Amino acid sequence: MRLNLKRFTALLIVTLSLTACQSVNEQEETQPEATTEEQIKARALQDEFTRSMLKSAQETEKGYYTLESKTGEYEMLFPAGGGIDGIGYKQNGESSESFLAGILYEDKSSAELRINYNTILSNDETDIEYAKRFLTKNIGEDMTFERIDVKGKVMYIAPFKMKETGSYGYGAYVHPDKGWRGLEIIYSTSCTDKTKPCDPQEETFKKRAYKLISSVKFLNKNEAKK
Repeated sequence: MRLNLKRFTALLIVTLSLTACQSVNEQEETQPEATTEEQIKARALQDEFTRSMLKSAQETEKGYYTLESKTGEYEMLFPAGGGIDGIGYKQNGESSESFLAGILYEDKSSAELRINYNTILSNDETDIEYAKRFLTKNIGEDMTFERIDVKGKVMYIAPFKMKETGSYGYGAYVHPDKGWRGLEIIYSTSCTDKTKPCDPQEETFKKRAYKLISSVKFLNKNEAKK
């Protein structure tokens, strides 16, 4: 099946902007190490740009705030220990948004969250297959997606391990059950501690990944900014 050149080019531009973002390790070198639960909880609030994307300064649930996209098109949970790279943030009105976030959890484990939102896919069978292929190409590893249907949206989620870098995680494409638009999510970490399982199926890591992915909510215009 031939790829739609205009769609490929549009998505490629957004993806290249993500690869220019700094890595989690680089972010942590420029920020004080969080050593207590309270410091970690405050991390998302301490960074001005990250705070500007939070719906409220009050936790939605323990350890998580609600992030509201600057496009006004979707919201999702965001870890209290997360920080968004404001320099690498990209937005094109309501049609696209991409950013990179570094996350530090209370157990001192870390992760990276990449978000790429766009409105150019219709989410019919052809475009969904295209979105999954594009996501697989971004990660560079073969992936087998699990489809999960929930109220108002459909999620395609797949684990991955990158042999060359030692990184692992989950790639996901989430779209509303009707209409255009979709969200590409890559949640990953690196295998730095050889005493712990370096596998996306590790229980705590998988639970955190699925929590963020499944929290995505697509908004109608009258729902935004409430």
